[in-house]
Amino acid sequence: MSGKNAPTLDKTKVLENAVTSIQLGIEDYQLTQGRKGNPLRAVSAARNLFAGVLLLFKYKISTLADSPEHAASLIYKARKFKPCRTESGVIEWRPELERNKTIDVTDIELHFEGLGIQTDWNAVNALQRCRNDLEHLHPKHPLEEVNKFLLDLFPLLRDFITHELSENPAALLGNTWEVMLKNHQFFARNLDEIQRQWEDLGVMEHTRRLFKTCECRACGSPLLEPNREDINSGISFDYSEFRFNCLACGQTDSFIELLAEELRFAKEDPFSEDEVIIDCGSCGAPLFDQTEGHCHLCGYSYQPPQCGGCHRGLEGYEAENGALCDRCSEYAHYNDEYEPGIS
Repeated sequence: MSGKNAPTLDKTKVLENAVTSIQLGIEDYQLTQGRKGNPLRAVSAARNLFAGVLLLFKYKISTLADSPEHAASLIYKARKFKPCRTESGVIEWRPELERNKTIDVTDIELHFEGLGIQTDWNAVNALQRCRNDLEHLHPKHPLEEVNKFLLDLFPLLRDFITHELSENPAALLGNTWEVMLKNHQFFARNLDEIQRQWEDLGVMEHTRRLFKTCECRACGSPLLEPNREDINSGISFDYSEFRFNCLACGQTDSFIELLAEELRFAKEDPFSEDEVIIDCGSCGAPLFDQTEGHCHLCGYSYQPPQCGGCHRGLEGYEAENGALCDRCSEYAHYNDEYEPGIS
């Protein structure tokens, strides 16, 4: 786009604003910490941090432009397109830009796809959901929400700044990067250590993966470690009495109950009366998954006989009476009774 009145974009200013937003977000985050911390600053922290990420994305796009006008055409939203004649007489379509409205997340993703810029969009979408939840849903535990926000944000920024901007994150963000690094290391280190503790108790890998998705009912933290008193008392993790402790708030609760709650949430339709998760026929825990045919606690595997007609799992009494469920059996009986004879 060319012309006297064509809007321009200073990419250096975009980068400065990105760094400032991230720094302000971390300052807000630090104000949430400690006994005198203000949890309301978690909203501002998430808002500034996410804005900083988007500005970094826009900066990267602008670096691919060959002029300030070209950069503006990539970053500002187009209100409409109009035909223009170039100096050589060629007619081309040019965008009429909205000077105070820039591209949003959806636009950025399309730009990245077209320009070959890489980032972890699953992490970006998770960060956006977290920011939206903090802003609009007023969560009970905003501090834990912003902690999880930073846990996802750190690797996203590290990889994007290093690989796409070819910058050193510590040099670009200064002391802010140290705060983020310490927070990420704390959570990542504790998550890894907690996983090792459950593994040492003999908890199977797929069970540990399921429990990793669980959160403390009191504060929302995923840092849930085995209860040391129960370990010292010799209580096995597969007993209903065995508990976990929340590393963040100290809440104690039943390991199996929380697992079962998470599994039902993941597997069962709240509007259906069909039971997917039932008591295991081996260990008795309410963690037997009928869709997968195994227990998520002890690993006991059992595939109930299926109806030869509709392939639905047969109830015990149905299996005793044949290879068809009640409905298919009745349908087969009807066909046998009323099928016209062959003359």
